[in-house]
Amino acid sequence: MKKRKYLAMVLMLSGIMAFAGCGNEKKNEKDSEMKIQEEDTQDGAADEDVSAASHENALDFKVGDYVKLGEYKNLKVQYPTPEVSEDDLQYSIEELQEEHTEYKEITDRGAQEGDSVNIDYTGVIDGEAFEGGSDTDYELVLGSGDFLEEFESSLVGKNSGEAVTFPVTFPEDYFDSEMAGKQAEFTVTINKISEVVVPEYTDEFVAKATDYSTMKEYEEYIRKDLEASAQEESISAAGEEALSLAVENAAIDGYPQELYDFFYDETVAGYEFYASMMGMEYEEFVEQMGEDSVESGAIAQTNEFLVVQAIAEKEGLTVTEENYKEEAKELMEENEYETLDEFEKDYGKVSIIVQLVRGKIVNFLYENAQIEEVSQEEYYGDEDDFEDEEDVESGEEDAEDGEEELNDGLEIPDRQEEGDEGAELLDISDTSDTSLESE
Repeated sequence: MKKRKYLAMVLMLSGIMAFAGCGNEKKNEKDSEMKIQEEDTQDGAADEDVSAASHENALDFKVGDYVKLGEYKNLKVQYPTPEVSEDDLQYSIEELQEEHTEYKEITDRGAQEGDSVNIDYTGVIDGEAFEGGSDTDYELVLGSGDFLEEFESSLVGKNSGEAVTFPVTFPEDYFDSEMAGKQAEFTVTINKISEVVVPEYTDEFVAKATDYSTMKEYEEYIRKDLEASAQEESISAAGEEALSLAVENAAIDGYPQELYDFFYDETVAGYEFYASMMGMEYEEFVEQMGEDSVESGAIAQTNEFLVVQAIAEKEGLTVTEENYKEEAKELMEENEYETLDEFEKDYGKVSIIVQLVRGKIVNFLYENAQIEEVSQEEYYGDEDDFEDEEDVESGEEDAEDGEEELNDGLEIPDRQEEGDEGAELLDISDTSDTSLESE
């Protein structure tokens, strides 16, 4: 199995991405709900407290009853040489420009390519509405290729407040075979037209938008930051590989039921989060991942943590009541929380401790491993090789296919809000330009 795929699955199944990478989203979502429905949010918070309390004893077990460690030091692992490309640098510059892009409402002309249009649309086939063919208040940049060209071009020249009906034929090679080759009729109302004004990248712009005076100074800062991030990712990759080997080398006999229950609920929560992010129902996401993926993911996490805890106890790296607050504060700040109470309320103390201990052990294993430095290409493999392997990894292929369907179309990452209903719709984009690269 390619290391890239293994690491992606580790992150998905362990819930680490949902915890470490999505803390702000969870926090912001909660803040937003408080503004809209205070009572519902309070009820939800109460439910979270009950859920957290139900696992408060998840870490109360004797790890020696379940694990006999094998070799975990001096493990041979590969370390992908950190690389920062010009494309990486350019992407960061474009992100800065996007942050300062203005959207100026247009009322005196029709929509042009490059404009952002806010639309309501309804699609029918043979007079019947079809799943994913309708949405309201959707932001679409004309000419972006997010929708089929036939759809986008039909809106060029149309005015705000105007409704237009037109046919769209799905390509014969459309990813959804049931839709391939069919003709749909869309009725679209243009609610608003905005000119997209992207600031020119100049010294003046950099001085206004950043703490740096020139493009050169800013790019030096960005490159150093990217290099630091790339190094952290390489260390993490090698540490994760070492941890997987340590788990393979250990003898595991059973598990504490409450620890398994904790990871089962964590896996469900992670799946629900990703399903929402990808515009899918939970059941649909589970089907794409594999019907037994929740249980197998929970077992994998449980076994892994048993090994993590065993190493932590043997090496004196456990999280104690004395060091918990100090270590949790650092994780809290990384997730941009202001108080530990707020952080614990959202995630629960058990989840925080699990992440702290796991992080310490991944770093420890990296520091005590035999490191072989290899190129990015050698470590991750060519993209073609990665795609070929999807054809033989049947269970993971289903997950990748589900992601492909969702990434093929309606979602506009920089403009569409997370959780927008539009992301739930059937894709109507041209799949030829679709990129499946993960950040």
